[in-house]
Amino acid sequence: MDGRGPSRTAWGTAMQRAAHYILDGEPKILADAFARDLTGFASDQELLDELHRIRAADGRMDPTKMRAFFALRSRYAEDELEAATERGIPNYVILGAGLDSFAFRRPEMMRKLDVYEVDHPASQTWKCERLAELSLELPPTLHFVPVDFERQTLAEGLSAGGLARGTVAFFSWLGVTQYLTAEAVLKTLGEIASFAGSGSELVVQFVLPPATLNGADHALVEALAARSAEVGEPWLSFSNPVCWRAI
Repeated sequence: MDGRGPSRTAWGTAMQRAAHYILDGEPKILADAFARDLTGFASDQELLDELHRIRAADGRMDPTKMRAFFALRSRYAEDELEAATERGIPNYVILGAGLDSFAFRRPEMMRKLDVYEVDHPASQTWKCERLAELSLELPPTLHFVPVDFERQTLAEGLSAGGLARGTVAFFSWLGVTQYLTAEAVLKTLGEIASFAGSGSELVVQFVLPPATLNGADHALVEALAARSAEVGEPWLSFSNPVCWRAI
């Protein structure tokens, strides 16, 4: 991340959600009609041309699988969130929110939830400027929580953003852990556990070690890791289900 906008991987994730919306049939895994505009493309064709350019320069990743993966992980988290709201959880914390568009796609959920988007200040500033350019009205229950982890803790950032310690919340943490060291992942999990109230829930996505995967999955993980390193955002750790069950 260069400090002047969203990370390249956050931008690429939104592009994949947009491509799923544009290219794939009904029913959609995740119908994100806002993703293209958030990335800054003026038309569907402009976005598809950029994806084609990336694909031509780097053919290591299956575009259909990529679109499905990014749509599916968000859909899973949001399905779990919806179930959590039915159990009475009133707060949603999106860690590493990037160009997430939940607050604009799900107005019926925004009437039930306070949503806290946590991200680096530079990413969040760029996103807010983009939302203003698009003349999108911010829901009153949407809260931006800029956190520079070199200067403050997650708990300090959430408290400053209006979420009180001990509050029950649903946390989603997608597409982030592989960019952190194992120690940083454990530290963040500890912060969530100590900050959140009893009954809080967490959905987290992690990447399996390539050596544990076979065939196409092995190749995809290695290609994604290589691509991230090339844009200056290397993967620093992998996890496995045994590790998470032990936490």
